[in-house]
Amino acid sequence: MAIDPDSTPIDLAVVGAGTAGLAAALAAAGAGARVLLLEAAPDIGGTLHLSHGQLSAAGTRLQAARGIVDSPDAHFEDVMRLSEGLADPRLVRRAVDEAPAAVDRLLAAGLAPLPDHPTTGESPGRPGYRTPRYLWAQGQGRDILALLRRELAPLLAAGRVRLVTGAR
Repeated sequence: MAIDPDSTPIDLAVVGAGTAGLAAALAAAGAGARVLLLEAAPDIGGTLHLSHGQLSAAGTRLQAARGIVDSPDAHFEDVMRLSEGLADPRLVRRAVDEAPAAVDRLLAAGLAPLPDHPTTGESPGRPGYRTPRYLWAQGQGRDILALLRRELAPLLAAGRVRLVTGAR
């Protein structure tokens, strides 16, 4: 589909309707921007269709409800340990500081982690976190995508987001 630049004015163009693109479009539209969301594939979601949807965060409401005391500093230390110091500490710091709000937002929107979560993520041959902070839902990444679709639908209907799929 060709994009008509003279149609509805936009404030922001987001290229890609995967996890990051959907989050950017939702945040911008929620703040009042008119968003053009461009996706090369015939549907939104990027790799969420295939992903396990595994999330980790320290200091979430799920942890608090289960009496787990954790912090972004401890999460940072674990990531650096698990990556054997190879992860970029600036990116890790930003990710672990932002992760609790992102996970809590998904939980508030209805993401239902598996009953035994959070977990350390440790498995045979794979070390895990020292503190249980790792979670995912039964439907894996598809459950996250379902939540994002529900949030996107009213913005599409209201014209706050214009979605163009098949846009290469």
